[in-house]
Amino acid sequence: MTEHAAKKGLTILITTFNASSMIEETLKRLIEMEKVPGLDWDVLIVDNNSSDDTVEKARKFWDNQVELRIINEPQQGTGFAKFKGMSEAKFEFIGIIDQDNWVHSDWMVKAVQYLEQDASAAIICARGYPVFETKKPDWFDRYQANFAVGPQSEKTGATEDLQRFFYNAGCIMRKSAFEEALKVGFVPIMRSRTSNNLLSGEDTELQIIFKLLGWEIHYQDMLRFDHFMPKKRLSVNYFRRLREGMGATSVYLSIYRETMDAFFEGRQRTRINWRQELKKSFKSVIQDPLAALASLFPEKFASNHRVASFWSNLGNFKTRRFLKSDFERTQIELESWLDSWLEKTPLNKHQE
Repeated sequence: MTEHAAKKGLTILITTFNASSMIEETLKRLIEMEKVPGLDWDVLIVDNNSSDDTVEKARKFWDNQVELRIINEPQQGTGFAKFKGMSEAKFEFIGIIDQDNWVHSDWMVKAVQYLEQDASAAIICARGYPVFETKKPDWFDRYQANFAVGPQSEKTGATEDLQRFFYNAGCIMRKSAFEEALKVGFVPIMRSRTSNNLLSGEDTELQIIFKLLGWEIHYQDMLRFDHFMPKKRLSVNYFRRLREGMGATSVYLSIYRETMDAFFEGRQRTRINWRQELKKSFKSVIQDPLAALASLFPEKFASNHRVASFWSNLGNFKTRRFLKSDFERTQIELESWLDSWLEKTPLNKHQE
């Protein structure tokens, strides 16, 4: 992060971890896409401790007039890698392209156009289209949004629903909004896809901060990219872990959501009681014994919504039980930080 405002241009941020089999196609799409005339841009790869030849392949493949920068983030997790990349981006516009995101040819032109159209938008979110390495599972279409695929809203433009959030894959973001979050002390608490824990809440966490700072969150259906779905991500076991990760994520995000609701409703925040929430979480797990039983046969019942909900509820319960008093500590620390600047933050300050 610099002390001065980022200059006009676009940094395309790619976070990578063992992406040897796909990084060349990801970069190829960037080289071939239509460019905005006169707009400076660069590519920033944040490698998250790859053990394969991802970095070497990227350096050898990149044959373009614009700069390719490659840095490392030693703390494992895409949330940490994206945070570092956004901090290191040198242009005002930041495109978030995951290692398996292949932008459509008009992505840059439309991304810049949409962000320039509305100065109150902190981020413009996109639509992903799946590209399958193997046969599409029967359950995929029903849960495609869990994989950053499919339409995110029936309407384009700013979301009017306070509790509506989008996946950030393929998005374009305003760095000045991110730097404003840094200025008030934002440090993400979400740890995405680290170890065996498939947490996925860093997108929502950042969008909540943007909303609290008075920015708008937008979605544009015509901002599009292909999302490569490798065989390992299409397994039932991965899907189960993903759903459990979503349940675990909701534990952390519940603190943010309560703060946001209270702030916009002009009321005092309600403190979340760990023991009470643990009991509620346990009841959610045992309330549907048939779903629990069916979950033991995932190959047959993965497409059943009750089974998918059971996995999410189970992830929520396991995380709450594991956190114990750490949840209370995290809540107090987060609330203290939020209170330190929220009372100084006027509503809708970026809207004209």
